[in-house]
Amino acid sequence: MHSTQVKKQKRRRASRGFGLIEIVVSVAIIAMISAAITVAVINIAMRQKVELTKTNGETLRSAVKIWWASGNDAGTCPTVPELIADGALDRGKSAKGDAWGQPWHIQCDATDATIVSLGPDKLLDTEDDIRVPPS
Repeated sequence: MHSTQVKKQKRRRASRGFGLIEIVVSVAIIAMISAAITVAVINIAMRQKVELTKTNGETLRSAVKIWWASGNDAGTCPTVPELIADGALDRGKSAKGDAWGQPWHIQCDATDATIVSLGPDKLLDTEDDIRVPPS
């Protein structure tokens, strides 16, 4: 009968559920996986903002060239409002600024235009600036 009682006790222990340590370990594993996924999503979002800014910068650069081709002085560097007013640029996303909500910087020389976004740090002439075309 003694062995029967031992078997019953083992069955009761086995059916009690999870212990505190098992739950803590499970929560810790879930937290680590969640943190890894969050970091990956943030990196993907940043890359998408950079790509969107490059694409919108190319659109803006094309608008500057259209503005010059429509009879404006190639030595003059237009502003975004001038490009919109003259019909070279639509009022869409390209005109509103970069992906971080900062205004575009248009730099012109006699034959070419460079579009500059301040990038994520929102400071001019830093390593994360986005230039179209790249310098």
